[in-house]
Amino acid sequence: MQAVPEIRLVLFPGIGVDARLYRPQRELPVRIEVPPWIAPESDRESLGHYAQRMAETVRGGGTIYVGGCSMGAMLALEAAKHLDARGVLLIGGCRSYRDLSPLFLSVCAATASMPQQWIEPAIRLSAPAGFSLFEDLNRSDMELMTTMMLEHSPGQLRWSAEAILGWELQGTPHAPVHSIHGENDEVIPVRNVNPDEIVKGGRHLIHLTHAPQVNRFLARSMALNGFSDCKPANRSRQSRFRGSASERAYEPS
Repeated sequence: MQAVPEIRLVLFPGIGVDARLYRPQRELPVRIEVPPWIAPESDRESLGHYAQRMAETVRGGGTIYVGGCSMGAMLALEAAKHLDARGVLLIGGCRSYRDLSPLFLSVCAATASMPQQWIEPAIRLSAPAGFSLFEDLNRSDMELMTTMMLEHSPGQLRWSAEAILGWELQGTPHAPVHSIHGENDEVIPVRNVNPDEIVKGGRHLIHLTHAPQVNRFLARSMALNGFSDCKPANRSRQSRFRGSASERAYEPS
């Protein structure tokens, strides 16, 4: 199916990761864009204000949908207030820090209070166990997630954890909100949210572990008639784990 150039899906990155997070979604026949992280104005900048500044980097016309996974979903909800978006697509998202599990809140609190120089060693030490606790990732995706977090700015990671704590969506976006969620999500338990679709057996990163179902949901939410499934991209091991500099920042398809 040929790409539909006038439709843009702007996916905001999750905590500690970048555009490589959404490689499975590039099977969708739309223009995929992942805004780059920008430096916080201060350690105390709110997630809402940060998302407003991030939205200002999204330029150009066309029909825009915004979305994201996890923290990316929070950013999408906030950014949608400042963009002429047709819809907001949440993948394992929520509307308040109160929807997060106590265990994940404790991870955020520990990260927010950690000296920057300790963050990289902590990731190297705890990432495999952490991903095993919260996810059902295969080895390739676990290595990709760990690589992205290690390449991420420790200061940005600490700010992200702090910004999530206490975040509440104030008001609602002007665009309709569509959400899909994993049945066994232990970061944002499904009982705390009201998704349109639940992925049976899915945990938090369902756009990686259940990409065909998630992509079909996104396609339906954008009224992409005729899109039925996605096929795994044929990528080399090196490109999957490392990616180009442009991909780690901003990656229109």
